[in-house]
Amino acid sequence: MPREHRKRGKKKKGNKEEAEHELEQQDEEYHEEPNPQWMETNDEVNLEAPFGYVDPDVKGYFRTVDARIQEWQSHDYAQDDADEEGNTNEDKRMFLVAALSESSGKELQLSTDPDCSIILERMLHSMDDVVIRVFADRLCGSYVQLAQHRFGSHVCQTLLEVASSTVAREARGRIAKPTDSENKNGVLRTMTELTVAISDELLASLSQLILDPFGAHVLLSLLVLLSPQITRNQDSSHPNTTLTRSKKSAAYKSRQGSMKSILSSGTEQTSTAVVPTSFQDIAAKFLDKLRESTDANEIRAFAANKVANPVLQAMIDLEAQQGKSDTPGSLIDSVLMGTISSLAQGTEPQQSDYVETLLRDPTASHLFEALVRHAPTKAFQALWKLYFKGKLGRLCSHPVANFVVSKSITRLDSPGLLEALQEVEPVSSKLIKTGRTGVLKSLVDQAVAAGAHEEAVSEVLCRVVDVEESTIQLLIPCLLTLKSRKAYSKATGSVDNPEANSEPTEPTVQGAVILQSMLKLSDPHNQRVIQSIHAQSTDEILTLSRHPVSSRVLDAFLDSPSVPLRDKRKFLLSLMGSYHVLVDDRIGSRVGDRCWACADPFLREKIARSILPHEMTLSASYYGKYFARNLHLTMLKRDAAAWRDRQRDQKKAAAEMNNTEAVKIKVDATPTDTNDSTKPKKRKRAAEDEIDALFSKASSSRKTLGQAKDKDEPAPAPAPEPENAKASDPQLNEVLGAIKKVSKKEGKRKSKKS
Repeated sequence: MPREHRKRGKKKKGNKEEAEHELEQQDEEYHEEPNPQWMETNDEVNLEAPFGYVDPDVKGYFRTVDARIQEWQSHDYAQDDADEEGNTNEDKRMFLVAALSESSGKELQLSTDPDCSIILERMLHSMDDVVIRVFADRLCGSYVQLAQHRFGSHVCQTLLEVASSTVAREARGRIAKPTDSENKNGVLRTMTELTVAISDELLASLSQLILDPFGAHVLLSLLVLLSPQITRNQDSSHPNTTLTRSKKSAAYKSRQGSMKSILSSGTEQTSTAVVPTSFQDIAAKFLDKLRESTDANEIRAFAANKVANPVLQAMIDLEAQQGKSDTPGSLIDSVLMGTISSLAQGTEPQQSDYVETLLRDPTASHLFEALVRHAPTKAFQALWKLYFKGKLGRLCSHPVANFVVSKSITRLDSPGLLEALQEVEPVSSKLIKTGRTGVLKSLVDQAVAAGAHEEAVSEVLCRVVDVEESTIQLLIPCLLTLKSRKAYSKATGSVDNPEANSEPTEPTVQGAVILQSMLKLSDPHNQRVIQSIHAQSTDEILTLSRHPVSSRVLDAFLDSPSVPLRDKRKFLLSLMGSYHVLVDDRIGSRVGDRCWACADPFLREKIARSILPHEMTLSASYYGKYFARNLHLTMLKRDAAAWRDRQRDQKKAAAEMNNTEAVKIKVDATPTDTNDSTKPKKRKRAAEDEIDALFSKASSSRKTLGQAKDKDEPAPAPAPEPENAKASDPQLNEVLGAIKKVSKKEGKRKSKKS
């Protein structure tokens, strides 16, 4: 557009008053703005960081520490051995000391930080006894606040778990002494004294912690530390950690990687938990405090609470250990609506709707299992009569109540077991179809434990799947797949039939567990399962051995002491010629190892000679090479007599080991104060070589003879050795035999040269 056609707009005359008014409004808005959040003073406690936030530089430093510790934990190194970077245990210890010195005075802040709390947990597993005591002492006075914190509660739990080993060592008299520099700030209390202080601190807030979603787990960990038998099952010596940590917590811990010490191996940890006798009194205080601070209605309300229910289970277990379950007013009496009080007064207890709801509630049923396990005999008999007898048909098929029924059956006597079996039999086919076989397994286990009605239990299980003597070969596949004979035949029908193969025929865990329990029955009563195993073809046995579920049945067959040796020999002979196929599999190789361990020397030679034609094939197999290596086939081809002696000695050693296993467990359980038995030995200080030991014995005998000659005293005549002395030491026989063979060959060579 030409410039002459452009027009300039008229200038607007600004209103000075309006401009001044706008400036005043802007000034007012500027002055009315509130202060930033970080400038405000807030007297309320910050629940996310009650002890303050961690400095960003400190947090970055601890992240590098965590990365280095995770790298060391991912590798397994023996003590005093350097890793790939040349770091020894001393270097790792100095690294930990530097990290701990950096955290000095910041323990509370680090424990409540989302990122640093897990790093502290990882470091706790590598701390020695003195450092753990220092760390626990720094947290004293704040345990209640930490227990109620989302991240601080995890640190408290890990601290109490690690402290159990320290307490056990102190109970044995091995108290670690701090250095002079650590004693400047005062006397460091032992872990036993610190546990008492922590207990007193948490005891005052028991009613508050038992309902706290984080504090309840810390309370459980403390109770386990005071009484380690709480989490141990009656039929197992291993602790059950599912009580102290929830599924969510366990899943979170598993995602954090390995949690183990970077300075010591797992074998250094004490195998048995030993606690001072004073801990029993402290645990009794928690029990008395719960009784005094809560009434019966509140205790019954805890049963349906997901947070308080595990704590109440631990308290009931603790009460049973102290022998207070049969007293009126106990926790069991409160939950069971005064059943024990009624029995003590001589009156019959009445049925309660509340107790019936415990059977079917997903949360409260766990508490009912604890009640059944720890209830006195008279109270259990009353429970069985009121809530179980005559109702097993409905309870066994219930998705929740069947677990309680399974636990209850384990406490029945012989007449009660027979009544329960007769009551469960009409609905047993329904239990097989729905897969709720826990009650059937409990019936078999209780029949084995009581030694009664084993034949009746075996017959019931055969009738459940409609298997008779003529079709006994179908017992194993029918029970494994939890199908009746008709359903199994239909599922495994011809491919042309469109209805066939409509249902899966994979082995189930429930069926395999029932078969394993049936193999524990005494000799005449487990023959149905044994005959079914013998009736399977070799290909079917190989198929069973290659499945991770069905192979457990074969393992139980070979390991069960109630299975006669003749049946085991028959099974091993039936696989002759197929062992090279059996062991050429990930699962089958384990079954092959059990077959080899079960075989006598005669059968071992037959198995080894059947493997000889396939030696090269197995040596190239990823799984079969280990089995072939265990057979020592080269020695068998070179010297069959020495190979037989070796196998015979191994069989004797295995038998002696099985006989002395119980004695070793008792010896390990006894506390020892000597430091030599607990210190791990280096790999370099291994046992002496057999030949070195032999010559050392010879040299020592020569020295004694020389000393006797110098003193002109007749040497004492050696005691006559028994004839079987050499046979008792197979390793010495091998060494002497090798020396004799070499000497004979050298003698022949010299005679030829001469």
